[in-house]
Amino acid sequence: MERDYPIKLLEKALKTYSPSGREQELATLLKGEMKALGFRNVQLDKAGNVHGEVGGGSPTVMLCGHMDTVPGWIPVRFENGRLHGRGAVDAKSALVAMIVAASLLELEDISGRVLMVGVVDEERSSRGIRQLVDDGLKVDYAIFGEPSGAGNITFAYRGRLNFKVTCKTEAGHVGAQHLHRNAVEEAYGLWSRLKMFFKAKESPHGIFYSPTPIITGIRSEGGGFGVVPDECTVNVDLRLPPTLRCHEALQIVKKLVEEYGREKTGVSVELKVLDMVEPYVADRKSRLIRALKDSIREVLGVSAKLIKKTGTGDMNIFGASLGVPVATYGPGNSRLSHTKD
Repeated sequence: MERDYPIKLLEKALKTYSPSGREQELATLLKGEMKALGFRNVQLDKAGNVHGEVGGGSPTVMLCGHMDTVPGWIPVRFENGRLHGRGAVDAKSALVAMIVAASLLELEDISGRVLMVGVVDEERSSRGIRQLVDDGLKVDYAIFGEPSGAGNITFAYRGRLNFKVTCKTEAGHVGAQHLHRNAVEEAYGLWSRLKMFFKAKESPHGIFYSPTPIITGIRSEGGGFGVVPDECTVNVDLRLPPTLRCHEALQIVKKLVEEYGREKTGVSVELKVLDMVEPYVADRKSRLIRALKDSIREVLGVSAKLIKKTGTGDMNIFGASLGVPVATYGPGNSRLSHTKD
């Protein structure tokens, strides 16, 4: 392997635009690269995940990175010794690093098997990792590639409840707006109530331990010039601390929505759940995390820091479903994730 191969592979990956739902071209690229690197049983599953393995026997360690990114093209370029592009941080750098590292293990006399997986759809509904769970994949350990910084190990994520609420009213002339309910204003009133409720639940220990809702989209129907809007939908992403499970949060939201609907005459309110991912906290004393800490100390000469992240990752779903030791690790500053550059 040429010394600059990892950088060249990352550059190829960044130039292959792969927002969620459009990962096939990158999966095909990585499939070819993995075959050339000596991976065995390289294949794409029905979700579009790319698989390959090195070594053999027991234990089995899965290295898992995601191929998709959030939408938005960023020109790929080198600048001041840094490689820029959509996914450079989140998380094609970690994915490529895992592929290269796993391929180098084939040259070593290792005991055990390394399963390398590039999954789809992590940035949306985690369809890729759910496919692995549904297929009954069996591994002993799993490391997920996400930006933690080389000296840090992520062991905990918050959960997520995505939902939308729709307020419907009767349309009318804006000149007679005093006779009609404005669906946009009613939807905002409901959102304000939801936000105020969860703001009151903020923890003094910080955002990781607090439920935090945010509007991710608003759509209004009807209305137009001179017409009072008669329908408005608000999409909400509610992040959950480890102390609040998805079903508990959903019951709270349902109650608030139902109460609002009962209070408002001439307004109907609908709630629809879009996605749920439970919070997850890995065992920080597991053999896997101890091994990662030892490796960081050996290579970097620093003591690894265990960190909690306020987002949500595929580790949540896989760790909770399989109950095996897991951790998330990878290069990059997560504050640059999903940004414009």
